[in-house]
Amino acid sequence: MDRQLRWGDASRMDSVNDGRSAILRAALDAMIEHGIDGLSIDDVARRANISRRTLYRYFGTKKELIQGVISVENAAFFEVMQSRLAGFEHDFEAYCEECVCFAVRYRDRHHGGFHHNYLATGLSTEVFGYIIENIAPMWRRVLEKPYGHYAAARGPRVPALDDVIALVSRIGLAYCLVPVDEQAMRAQMRILWTFSREV
Repeated sequence: MDRQLRWGDASRMDSVNDGRSAILRAALDAMIEHGIDGLSIDDVARRANISRRTLYRYFGTKKELIQGVISVENAAFFEVMQSRLAGFEHDFEAYCEECVCFAVRYRDRHHGGFHHNYLATGLSTEVFGYIIENIAPMWRRVLEKPYGHYAAARGPRVPALDDVIALVSRIGLAYCLVPVDEQAMRAQMRILWTFSREV
């Protein structure tokens, strides 16, 4: 017997925001269970109790759906990180270190969940590239104010914020992919601040 869809084949969801959230939640559950490569539009539609047609009104392609889930999950992560690490904002070098360590701890707490799953070693180059692109403005919101104080105190020879963001985001992802114990991670992070180059 055909399943009874919450929203019919030709209908729209009553609330755009609620509909989008329901689809993203269903997609997240599917990614946790099957991984990004195993994500199926049919499975997501079934989990959300809607038709494929309705789903495609919200996300035109599977890629858009994956990017939507990544964006929501990353936004939640950065919101938690910024609130938890506010006490380190006065020391930019320590703040960057704490951010990377927090990212790995966060991944560990979500072991078996989406953050562990999408950082799997089988992650495609395309998805990995999107993650880096997606989190860059989020890193900017987190680091911009502490960096401003750091640059004002250190002068014009400090690295550009864009370069710091590019480095910290990739280091954070690298440690999530290949974790080490926190003491070793901190020691390795501090090496970065010891390098100086005469211009």
